Amino acid sequence: MSQLLRRLWTSPEKPPADAVVIHDPDARRPHDLDDPFFDRQVQSRMAETIAQARRKS
Repeated sequence: MSQLLRRLWTSPEKPPADAVVIHDPDARRPHDLDDPFFDRQVQSRMAETIAQARRKS
């Protein structure tokens, strides 16, 4: 019985672990939904707007 349990516990059929683990401690914190920079798409659009304004001046 112990051999069976040992084989099941150490079976090689476990899925491989991810190579990269991303830890974002702010992910659990509340977000200000009025903040326009919360969304990545908004961030990139605002960055482009700022860059265009800088090019014009």
